[in-house]
Amino acid sequence: MITTNKPPRDYGEIRSQEVLQNLVGVFESKGWLNETVRIRHRDRRYRIFCSSKKFLAYRINDNCHVPHGFPGWPVCIITADQVIADSHMSPFSSAEPSARDWLRCINDGDFDLI
Repeated sequence: MITTNKPPRDYGEIRSQEVLQNLVGVFESKGWLNETVRIRHRDRRYRIFCSSKKFLAYRINDNCHVPHGFPGWPVCIITADQVIADSHMSPFSSAEPSARDWLRCINDGDFDLI
């Protein structure tokens, strides 16, 4: 498991298991493993979570007029077997970070805790 702030190689070449392992290492080094953390990234709010089995990025809906039960939506789920990311699933251009963007963001500290 890699716990340094340097990724093992170019983000574009990393498989889902490697992305997860790197995220686990970063979350572990920050003391956030198995914790939900609220962040602001690219002027958007997210809840992020990482365990040894999965990473989840959940976009928090900034619209205060939405009905209860619609607080946000998952934008990236990474397990050892797969990556499900809004940026890859949408037929339109997505403003949500991809799996490799999340790895870079968390690894490089490109966010604010909220």
